[in-house]
Amino acid sequence: MEEIKYINKKNYLLYIILITAIFLIVPHIIRYVNYGELILPGDKSYYHLSISEQLLNKELSVNEFFSQAEASKTNFNDKLIIPFRPLIITPYHLIIAAFGRYIPHISLAWVMLLLLIILGLASVFLFDRILERFKVSYLQRFIILLLLVLSPLFLQTFLMPDQIYFIIFLQLLGFYLYTSKATSLKYLPVKYLSLIPYVIISVFGIFHTLIAVMFIFGYELFVNKKYRQIIALSIIMIGISLYFNLPIYYKYGFVKTSILSGNILHSYVTDLGASEGFGIFAIILTILGLIKTWQEKYEKKYSWIYVSCLVLFVFSFVYHQYVSYLNFIVMILSAFGLIYLLEIKWELKIIKNFTFLIIILGILFSGVSFISRVAEMPPTQEFIDAFEWIKSNKPVDSVILSYPEYGHMIKYYTNLKVLIDSNQNLIEDYSYFEGVANTIFQSRSLKEVEELLARFNINLIIITKEMKEGLVWDKPNQGLLFLFDNSDKFRRVYLNPYVEVWEFEADNKLE
Repeated sequence: MEEIKYINKKNYLLYIILITAIFLIVPHIIRYVNYGELILPGDKSYYHLSISEQLLNKELSVNEFFSQAEASKTNFNDKLIIPFRPLIITPYHLIIAAFGRYIPHISLAWVMLLLLIILGLASVFLFDRILERFKVSYLQRFIILLLLVLSPLFLQTFLMPDQIYFIIFLQLLGFYLYTSKATSLKYLPVKYLSLIPYVIISVFGIFHTLIAVMFIFGYELFVNKKYRQIIALSIIMIGISLYFNLPIYYKYGFVKTSILSGNILHSYVTDLGASEGFGIFAIILTILGLIKTWQEKYEKKYSWIYVSCLVLFVFSFVYHQYVSYLNFIVMILSAFGLIYLLEIKWELKIIKNFTFLIIILGILFSGVSFISRVAEMPPTQEFIDAFEWIKSNKPVDSVILSYPEYGHMIKYYTNLKVLIDSNQNLIEDYSYFEGVANTIFQSRSLKEVEELLARFNINLIIITKEMKEGLVWDKPNQGLLFLFDNSDKFRRVYLNPYVEVWEFEADNKLE
């Protein structure tokens, strides 16, 4: 592969870290400038922020983290949602709360953001070190890391403080330590230190544990060929994971999966509507990467990549969040595909340069467009204003209906109960409540809507501009919007350019 001007072995990683820092920091700077304060993007951020604040304020205790391992004691639940759902405390929440307790004069939101950025940069660094151990050249590493940092999945993982970013960092740290040949104090191999991140990973769930076991087992199978240590470590990890999670699974069922039943392209290709997927250019490069590496498929490193890619694809097919893991493997293959384009002979150099330019611009556009979406992602200041108005003006026993993806932020800012939120995990009848919400939104029958609202004591409905522009409704007089204009049971009590609040006045609420 030809040298790239201005990129050498000494500075390539610095360029990557700078690019990563820009992409991870700029969206939050834009949000801070626009709103005058830190407002974390994304609904699930507020789920983790809420639990961490309850730990910090001692509304939840560390003892409850350990009591989760006993089925008879997992009775503390989310009080701000209609269906029953237990509160599951993870090491992520404990760490956020600990930082908040011992670092004065800084809010938990800032703690979460700073940790997100730091671990995002650290994850890129660790991934580079891991690739170096497998004798990937610095130019190949530069291209792999560049494609990774610009990928929407990486940005989604490390721009919104859902705990998946923390788990991925632990996976990279654990694997980096496990594959180390160095020794630490008193001649103790560094690989034994991998037990620390791997034990923490085990608490997060059995599937994260199995992914960790898969990677270290693949390393031993294809590279190291020493199985005694992997067997011992796997037993420890799976044992800890079962201890913490099996009682919860037994009492509340497994974490809800999202087996993809629709068009698979719509689930994995962002250009076709996937919220968590790959850009079309990345997929094309991945196919080219498979073509390039298939010629050397009997090399162990490529066999390992194929197996990992297949297993992670199956995992993401069952629970789509795991596509964040798959992204790291896909970017390796995409980089090989881009290198393949650079190395093949072209009849006309201008066509080669034009093709290369289109691909690079397409990948860059995917990354830039995603960070612009994050900069404008709810909650915005208009959302916060509406939530604060509700908190100040409505009774504490109010129940709110809105789009599920707003649920956690509504609960966090209003401290009021919602019908459902975006987290379906460990709710046995989530689909029923989701159906109730959809029925209320889409029905034009006043009797049907009134009966459902009264059944769940819903008295407030939050409607956003996005909901009226395709997120829920496509037409101005569709479903509930028709009833708003044609029934005196509904009264608009708050309005700003992005959010409106409607109050439902039932004759007699059902108990």
